[in-house]
Amino acid sequence: MYRVFVFDLDGTLFNDNLEISEKDKAAIEKISKKCHVVFASGRMLVSTLNVEKRYFKRTFPTIAYNGAMVYLPDEGVVLNEKIPPEVAKKVVEYIKSFNVHWQAYIDDVLYSEKDNEEIRSYAKHSSVDYRVEPNLFDLVSKVGTTKILLIDTPERLDELKEILSERFKDVVKVFKSFPTYLEIVPKNVDKGKALRFLRERMNWKKEEIVVFGDNENDLFMFEEAGLRVAMGNAIEKVKEASDIVTLTNNDSGVSHVLERISTDCFDE
Repeated sequence: MYRVFVFDLDGTLFNDNLEISEKDKAAIEKISKKCHVVFASGRMLVSTLNVEKRYFKRTFPTIAYNGAMVYLPDEGVVLNEKIPPEVAKKVVEYIKSFNVHWQAYIDDVLYSEKDNEEIRSYAKHSSVDYRVEPNLFDLVSKVGTTKILLIDTPERLDELKEILSERFKDVVKVFKSFPTYLEIVPKNVDKGKALRFLRERMNWKKEEIVVFGDNENDLFMFEEAGLRVAMGNAIEKVKEASDIVTLTNNDSGVSHVLERISTDCFDE
């Protein structure tokens, strides 16, 4: 019986207008009364929690930063992984040679070297504030960072993903969370490992877990699920790895599945 439901945000619960539909919202509200709801995002923790509070007036177990941070409502942050200063320095030093926008996250605060269109657009997309720090390279070299994010065209990021994955394969993990976002996180971090950490801590069984996702970073969670659901708008890799392909994020694909699978979470 499925009793744990894990939802990615962007491209999954959020439609293209960055809103959760009334149908999806109502379905999640209903299952949350008897079963467990988890949100798992590449977003900052503050951004993800803001979404939960805005739509559900409370917070849930949350995986943020693609697995680098895990939060529990009664305990706060229970997992907090970082890219060490010496690794961050090498990675950023190399990235800067490509003249690509990069930003860093330190203590759940978003930083950029420049106040440009990329950071403004990202901050708006995620509904978060940001700080401009001209000496950001020096800062991450000194204190490290939760993650580094690159913003560029999908084609350029595909190239950079290959280059960076090969060059830094022993120290970081590199993957796309959005067509125009390339994530760089600690080597031992991904959404799947964070979900396993949460599953073991909460004594959940793998076969009880349903995961909804659309992009490359969600594939890691599929390995920890009893049922894998790909959105209709998901990339092909995710669809191929799924048990069910539902409707798109613009067609309330989440509730479409929740209302049809065998669970007692909907029982009154």
